[in-house]
Amino acid sequence: MAGWTVARRARSYTEPAMTEDKPSLQIHLIAGEASGDRHAAELLRELRKLYPRARFGGVGGRHLKAAGQEQLFDLAEHAVVGLTDVLLNYRKFKRLFDRLAADIEARQPDAVIFVDFPGFNLRLAARLRRRLPTTKLIYYISPQVWAWKAGRAKQMEAILDHLLVIFRFEKDWFAERAPRLPVSWPGHPVLDRWDDDAAGISPEDGAERVALLPGSRRREIEAHLPIVAEAARQMALARPGLKFVLLAADMERRQQIERMLERKGLGHLPLEIRMGYALTHLSRCRLALVASGTATLECAVAGLPMLILYKVNPLTYWVGRRLVKLPYIGMVNVIAGRKIMPEFLQDNADAGKLAEAARRLLDSPEALEKMKGELAAVRATLGEPGVNARAASAVRDVIEGRKAG
Repeated sequence: MAGWTVARRARSYTEPAMTEDKPSLQIHLIAGEASGDRHAAELLRELRKLYPRARFGGVGGRHLKAAGQEQLFDLAEHAVVGLTDVLLNYRKFKRLFDRLAADIEARQPDAVIFVDFPGFNLRLAARLRRRLPTTKLIYYISPQVWAWKAGRAKQMEAILDHLLVIFRFEKDWFAERAPRLPVSWPGHPVLDRWDDDAAGISPEDGAERVALLPGSRRREIEAHLPIVAEAARQMALARPGLKFVLLAADMERRQQIERMLERKGLGHLPLEIRMGYALTHLSRCRLALVASGTATLECAVAGLPMLILYKVNPLTYWVGRRLVKLPYIGMVNVIAGRKIMPEFLQDNADAGKLAEAARRLLDSPEALEKMKGELAAVRATLGEPGVNARAASAVRDVIEGRKAG
């Protein structure tokens, strides 16, 4: 940032390497969940191309650490699901919040990039706006305030220097409700994963495979894995030769899945467990049973028809149904404006119902083709590959005082 001096940024840590006339940039990224950690890591790699001398700090998970983040602690491992978990873990998150905020305030970075995780990140952004008035505050992957808490748009307008959204409709939504907030739409980052994976695709491999995606968080897996695994057992009995690909976010989640399958006597299922939601694996399948979240969009990009399920604590569900203003939970259905993929929520997230719905679809090539056509229309709304590079360019424009596109 122009006009900053070394003295302003000197603190009790190793001073960044310097060019001849100005210190290296400090950019902090804050991600608190597995999906946000991955998105942030992809963005960091593009930012490093623009700023090879920059120091990247903050908190996240294993993906950000592997990308070169100087991590204060792993925030992604503390991810929770729903109101009950948030309340039970309030004191822990308060300690983490205070520790992180104090560290950022001491280091006074040039920019802080908040990635998703709104309950934590918006509070942190508001505090940093008060304490670090010249630091650029950039939000990547907007909180879904169009679904609930629309009043947050004005709060974001007051504290953020720039907002990067991943859905096209979000730019217009914020333009109407927070007109002074600069907003860019680079596209959805899942498109870059498809571009990277495309060379390894063998479509003919997926003739008799079903993908199982129970979620990326520990609590999600606890809720969803027994349902999708039992559905898979019933499907395998009814359709001999059917195989399954179960996708785990990381090694810790994989080990959790393996333990749960053994405890429930389902270790014999004809399935392979793969790491990450790689699109190459999805492209080998004919159908997916998928927990609502980013994975539904990865299925959409892969053109993979899906049955969407989601189950949470009853209190969380009761509160959510009264606050969220959308008729659907799956993002593919939200984008389409209608239910193009079946949803099985809460008590309706039943293994028998999922198995029967899957059987009908696998027996109907025409129905699967129709679903693929619907997903192609959703895919067309997400933009084009090169998303992370465009997002990084927008971040550079904000840091350097130019109007981001």
